[in-house]
Amino acid sequence: MGVKRLSAPLLPNSGFTIVEVVFALAIMTLAFASILAIESGSINATTRAKQMNIVGMLAKNQMVETEFAIQGRTFEEIPKEKSGTFESPYQDYRWQTKIKELSIPNFMGMAGGSSGEAKESTGGGSAAGGDMINQLISSNLSKAIRQVSVTVFWKQGAKEKSFALSTFWVNLNHEISLTGQ
Repeated sequence: MGVKRLSAPLLPNSGFTIVEVVFALAIMTLAFASILAIESGSINATTRAKQMNIVGMLAKNQMVETEFAIQGRTFEEIPKEKSGTFESPYQDYRWQTKIKELSIPNFMGMAGGSSGEAKESTGGGSAAGGDMINQLISSNLSKAIRQVSVTVFWKQGAKEKSFALSTFWVNLNHEISLTGQ
């Protein structure tokens, strides 16, 4: 007797239909497209973060250099505006510093209440005395405080982008003038 082979019966529904294959490919294509879009966004965010890290570092370094330039000098000796480009490897970035005097507002107008109450609260009891004190304070603060701004510029595509950093510096050696000028 011979060995009888058992074979699986052929089923008419074995394998995948073309519709099932196309549907599976469509799902895979959508999944891969989504993954690529997310990865592209991640790369763009990383590039932007690196760019802003470099710009922040350059602005901070320029602010420190400006502080060293001011140290030991009066505000009148320092140029109001200065600009330049950074050294290699950051030659694609440029900077600008601006030093400006602050305009101190009228404190008398901020005292609250009617103008008569504000004048009485200044001490001396007279409007002229209050105005004189206000002018002295405003004048001396304006001469002793400066706003220093550092702006870093760079090209991104066809546009020029900028990042600004500001601080306030006080000249503690400023002589107080009692004449209001």
